[in-house]
Amino acid sequence: MELKRVLGFNTQNFQSLHDIAWGNLWTTGFSISPSKAINALNGDIINATIYYVLSQVRAPLYETGVPLVDISEANVVLTYADGCYGGHNTLQAKNLWSSFKSEREIVEVANLWLLTLQRLGCHNLLKAGASGVIQGMVLSFGGLKFSNYHLEFNSEPKDLHRDYHFRRIAYGNATHVNISVTVGSNNKAVILAALDRSDKEYFACDAGCLDTPVQLGPEKKQFPVKLTDPITSILYITSDRGHIEELRLSIHVKEVLEAPPHENHVMSMHKHGTGYGTMSTMFWISISLVIILFHIFLFHLVYTEYFGSQEKFRSSYSFKKS
Repeated sequence: MELKRVLGFNTQNFQSLHDIAWGNLWTTGFSISPSKAINALNGDIINATIYYVLSQVRAPLYETGVPLVDISEANVVLTYADGCYGGHNTLQAKNLWSSFKSEREIVEVANLWLLTLQRLGCHNLLKAGASGVIQGMVLSFGGLKFSNYHLEFNSEPKDLHRDYHFRRIAYGNATHVNISVTVGSNNKAVILAALDRSDKEYFACDAGCLDTPVQLGPEKKQFPVKLTDPITSILYITSDRGHIEELRLSIHVKEVLEAPPHENHVMSMHKHGTGYGTMSTMFWISISLVIILFHIFLFHLVYTEYFGSQEKFRSSYSFKKS
């Protein structure tokens, strides 16, 4: 019945609806700085994975003929996904990523993603179809979690050795949060947070929430990446200033320090594909040339000594004979 209805659509109108739906879905997303490290996960695989997973689920907010009650339920679910995402960041979960060499791989990876989100606190978001799935996936990339009236960024400082950008995370009825991680020339990461749009005031604090809460707005606000003992989330965002003040009292840490810079060889692996930096190729070429030149010199020295002494001996013998 539904197939017959779809076949009755004008082809151009159908393509237009298709483009609009995907365009709206992709307003939420994630980007990562490219890495040349061996087996590194890059943006092409991440975007392909999002596309294939979303292609396996319905999209009630963009389908025609969907009952208003279902649309209303999907919008309610998207306003606040308490408990999502409740696991470690999925960028490090090798089973969730594939080169998609076959249809079977696509189906297996998509099903594993949906199971992961279902079991790790994003079950309500899945009720919103594709709009909820992409929110859950983006949250999982950074270990971002909605928990008890706040959004927390639950990644460890040691894992923040690439630039990340989490785009348009839905928070409330009319608020979208953008969060970025940028690694500077000193190999230290910082966090940037801003509101894409909002219907109320929002506040943020970094790890431990010991510093004064910072009010968020359209302009990016910078936060240091801090390492706590015991390890806690590195950023908290909420619309309730009183709640963020209470976090200061309820997050019990023994020590809070700025996270140290990443090791040079780690950054070099991402930038150059090797732990030796940009000079590695020239360095080894230079070493090779030195070795070659040394052997040429050694050969010349041996040749000169051997044949020179022979010639000298002949000359001396001829002189004595005469």
